[in-house]
Amino acid sequence: MNKAKIKIVGNKKQDKNFSPSEAYSRSLKLIRAMDRVNPYHRPRGFVYKAKTWEEYEEWRKQQDNPRLW
Repeated sequence: MNKAKIKIVGNKKQDKNFSPSEAYSRSLKLIRAMDRVNPYHRPRGFVYKAKTWEEYEEWRKQQDNPRLW
């Protein structure tokens, strides 16, 4: 049998089973870290009411922050 050799670099991390509360707290830490490096601020909640779809599309094209839509 001819088996190809595979080079392994580093160690594989062990899969850990987290409790739901621990997984939630870890995800919040990741989200906060992401928010620190994201160039776009997280917008406050708001409602934009456009009279037509065309008006909405025009407003959306003017927005620099992709988190708004």
